[in-house]
Formats: sequence, C-alpha cells, structure tokens
Amino acid sequence: MIGIHWDSTLSVAEIILKARQLFGLQTPGEIVLIASWCIWTHRNSIIFYGASISLDRWKHSCKYEICLVLHHAKPL
Repeated sequence: MIGIHWDSTLSVAEIILKARQLFGLQTPGEIVLIASWCIWTHRNSIIFYGASISLDRWKHSCKYEICLVLHHAKPL
C-alpha cells in the first residue's frame, strides 16, 4: 500500500541490504514501525475525533512519516 515492493527471489539478508540502500533506513522494521504508528494514530482519530476510515489518508500519513525519518526532521 505504501509503494514498497520486495524481490521475493532474494534472501532475507539481501532484502535488508537492499532496503538500507533504497530507503536509508537501518532496518526494514523501521518501515513496519512507522506503518503501525500511522495505523494507531488513524485509529485514534476515528475513535476520538469522529474521523472516517480512509486508506488514502493512512497512506499519505505513512509517506509523510517515512519522509520525516529519512530527513531526520521533526514534525511542525
């Protein structure tokens, strides 16, 4: 959903090395963590603020958070 496609012919070690090269992240786990955080915050906006479920909003939020991590920036 967030535009990451893994080559299933590679070993796990090769996939991790490729992820480091492509995304500049230490581990692919960072992407999973960011996606989980975005799910959590989206869920909270639905429960506490009455927002509607939106896959597009979740994807936008994930891309934004990944960009922040890649650029080591703090949110506004």
